[in-house]
Formats: sequence, C-alpha cells, structure tokens
Amino acid sequence: MNDDSKVKGFYKNSLAHALNPRSFQLVLFPTEQCNFRCVYCYEDFEIGKMPEWVVSAIKIFLENKIPTLDRLSLSWFGGEPLLATRTIYEIAEFAQKIASINNCQIVGDVTTNGYLLDLKTLTRFAELKQNDFQISIDGDQLGHDKTRIKQNGSGTFKQIWDNLITAAESELEFKIKLRVHISDLNQKSVLVFLERYDNSILSGDHRFRLFFHEIVNLGGDQEVINSLSGMQTASQMVKSLNRRYEKQAVNMNKNGNYICYAGKPNSLAIRADGNLNKCTVALSDERNNIGKINPDGTLTINNQKFSTWIKGFTTLDSWQMGCPLSYMNQHSSVGDIEIKKVS
Repeated sequence: MNDDSKVKGFYKNSLAHALNPRSFQLVLFPTEQCNFRCVYCYEDFEIGKMPEWVVSAIKIFLENKIPTLDRLSLSWFGGEPLLATRTIYEIAEFAQKIASINNCQIVGDVTTNGYLLDLKTLTRFAELKQNDFQISIDGDQLGHDKTRIKQNGSGTFKQIWDNLITAAESELEFKIKLRVHISDLNQKSVLVFLERYDNSILSGDHRFRLFFHEIVNLGGDQEVINSLSGMQTASQMVKSLNRRYEKQAVNMNKNGNYICYAGKPNSLAIRADGNLNKCTVALSDERNNIGKINPDGTLTINNQKFSTWIKGFTTLDSWQMGCPLSYMNQHSSVGDIEIKKVS
C-alpha cells in the first residue's frame, strides 16, 4: 500500500473499517473475577460472574443487531474470562446461530492469562471461531513467577507453558499472541524465555506470534509500578526485540497509525454487571461508564460521554486515536449529559 492511501498517517481502509456501521466489535466481560493476582494489575475484582439477566439481554441485543451486520467481532475480557467458559459458550453459540441465518461473519478473540487454556477448552473455542488469543508472559519461569502469580501466591509459568506446548502439538486452527511484558527488572529473564521459545515447537509455528510491550502505569499499586518502570529502560529493549524478531513480532502500526478499539464508533464493551464501557482499562473511571444494557436488550447510552471517546475521528490526531484515555486525561472533560435509549 502506498502513501497515497493514507490520511495523516492512517490508512484510509482502516478508517473506513472503524466507521463501517455493518461491522461491530462487542467486548464482553463474562466475569470480572480472576485466579491471578498480578502485582501490577489495575483491576479490583469487585464484580463477579455475569448474571443470567445480562446474558439474556446480550442475546436479545445480538438477535436484533446481527441482521444489520456483515461482520461481528466478539472480544472476551475479564478478570479471567476462562473462569466463565459456560457463559462464553452460551453467548457464542447463540451468536453463531443467528449469524448463520443472516450471512454474518463472526470472529472472536480472548484476552486470557492462559492458565486454564487446556486442550479441551482450546478445542471448543476453535469450534466456535473464538480462537484468537492474547496471553501475557513476564519472562521465563523465575521472572514470570515473581509478578504473574495465583491468588495463593504460587507461580503460574509452568502450567501456561505446558498449555502452549499442548496447543502447538495439536492441529487446531487458532492464533496465540504472546504478549511479552518487559520491565526494568526482568530483562534477563525475558532473554532466557526467548531462548526457550526459539528452541521450542512454538518458534516455527505460524499460529504463534510475539508481542513485546513494556510495563506501563495503568493503575494498581504505584510503588510496584514505579519499581518495574521507573528507570524507563524497557522501551529500548522493546525496540531492540522488535527488530530482532521482525518476522515473528506483532507490529501495531504496520497498517499505519494505530486506532484503539475504544476510539471506534463501532466498538462497545458490556461489563459483567450490564454497564457499558468504551475502554477495558479505565474500569473505575466515571468517564468510561457510558450507559447500560437493559433487560429487553436495548442500550441506554450516555451520548456525550460516548462522543468524547470517538472525538479522534474529527481530528485524526494520532495520540487521540491511538489512546483516547491518555489523551482525555490531558485534554478533555465531560459536561452535561444527554441520555438516549437505543435498540
């Protein structure tokens, strides 16, 4: 694609896709509980599993929405979504049924810690086409088990690695993006992990990709965050590893400037309690509480708050489009709110 197809660094087709009313991304929190207690986590785990009335409301919403779509993307978030696989299966199976009647394509992705992604679970997700996974790794076992720990404080690396190897030995169709977290303190451990990765069955498997990302301050324990990122050395290592693994690493800007899902008009998140969000990070930020789903499947949306998240499409500012939350923290405020009920 040549530069003529770009507008202010954004590819025109990426902008068109983000504005396409016949394409929709629905982020769902089947539970907001988690079996991990990662030391830098920003979530409070106050909300539990999605109740039946929310599941029923989502199914009604999808029954009404899917006939208007060519493509539906379901994104599963948490907490740890695999603690609520029955909820995921129920919604995904229902969506597949409605989509097949209406000639709508369905894809799905799952943000998971990978601990519960055994072969049986992976197989069911593959059958439902909810088979694009992101799993975080904090270096090799010694480093990972210091930061990504279970509720009881025990390590998690071995179980995750065993699940990855089992997945690679299968013939299932899936994608797994390993989000390798880099901090000021774990860089030697990351290199040990990459040696393990390079010498494993995963390295030559096109279903696996690496995604290098420095630890950033998304909330949580500020003392811990500062100890991991205060020296600001991680970003340089991310750049170095992106060059080293150019053919295997995910590049968020390979299709022009990145557009965050939270800034797209055709993307919406439904929390486990039925509240509507745009962003999966600012969960306790009132600006992110943009409405709710009703028992009859309609949405009550706070229009001015919603508009604040998607203002980047009026400016095409790369910061505003790439991370509306951080841009809003520096530039935006929300005033009087208009409430509207929509189907």
